[in-house]
Order: sequence, then structure tokens, then C-alpha cells
Amino acid sequence: MKSIVNVFWISLLLGCNICLAQEDKMFKSLEEALSVPADSVYRLDLSRNKLTAIPAEIYRFTNLRELDLSKNKLASLPKEFHFKDLRILHLTKNKFEEFPEAVCQNTSLRNLFMGKNNIKIIPDCISNLKDLIVFDIWFNPIEELPESLTQLRNLRSLDLSGITFTKEQQEKWAKMLHWVKIEFEPACKCN
Repeated sequence: MKSIVNVFWISLLLGCNICLAQEDKMFKSLEEALSVPADSVYRLDLSRNKLTAIPAEIYRFTNLRELDLSKNKLASLPKEFHFKDLRILHLTKNKFEEFPEAVCQNTSLRNLFMGKNNIKIIPDCISNLKDLIVFDIWFNPIEELPESLTQLRNLRSLDLSGITFTKEQQEKWAKMLHWVKIEFEPACKCN
């Protein structure tokens, strides 16, 4: 009887280790992720897939913590783009001309990468992302930053490389976001 109990505890412990290992696994395709139970997919890399729309199947992965959609052809995100535990979202090098407001529904986000798109305005809903620590939005034609960024008290890194701001704008934002390390290009002498 004692050996049966020991086998039970060992298998239970091994099962938990397998679960923990699964949380670290990065699934490199939708097909690979769909081959396991949906609740065991925590990290998914769909970069470089020439996606023009979000595959409906990703909504099965309710435990997603990291999603890489970089280097695709996405121009928008659907309103239902919401994952309760999503912490890392990669949208770099897509075709966004507007900041997808659906991103603001993902209030667990800690790292948001949106560099090299064509975004001109960051909406006020960015203030919903209270847990955001890293916000990379480099090489977008942003003319002004929203006041709502000042509500992100956990923000530590803001990458604005490749965006031209005047010295006055840079000084204003460095002062308003004094707790944040901001990456600026050299100031322009523009109007």
C-alpha cells in the first residue's frame, strides 16, 4: 500500500513539473499549439506568417501570457482581441496605421512592442494598461504623446527611437514621465 501511495505522489509531482515546463514552451506555429490541450498554451509565436487577420483559433488559448504577432501584415485587431493573462504582446513591423484600441483591453500587459508601424496617435485608453513596464513604439510617425501615459506608474521603459521630437517636447515628456527611461532620437530643430 505504501508503494502505491509513493507512486501516486511521485506521478503527481512529475505531472506538476510537466505543467511548469509547458508554461515555458514557446509554440512556434498554430498547428503545433492546436496539437495540445488549449489550456496548456501559454506562449505562442506567430511571427513572420504573413497574417492579415488574427486566426480565430487563438482565442482557444485562454491562458496565453505571451503572443508574438510581429513581422506580419496586420492592419487592425478585432474587438474580441482580449486575453485575461496576456503579459507580453509583440506587434512590431506590421501595417498598423492606427493604434489598435483592442490592445487596451489586455490589462495584464507588462511588455508591449509596436515599433515600425505607421501609428500616428496613441489613444487615451493606453491608461488602462496599469501594469505596463515596457512600451516600445519606435519608428512610428507619432507627433505628440497623450497625457494619459502619465497614469502608467509602473512604466519603466519607453522607446521612441526613430521618432522626431523637438527639444521642448523631449524635455516636457522627460519631466512628465520622470520615473521612465525614455529613448529619444536627437532633438530636431523643427517647428
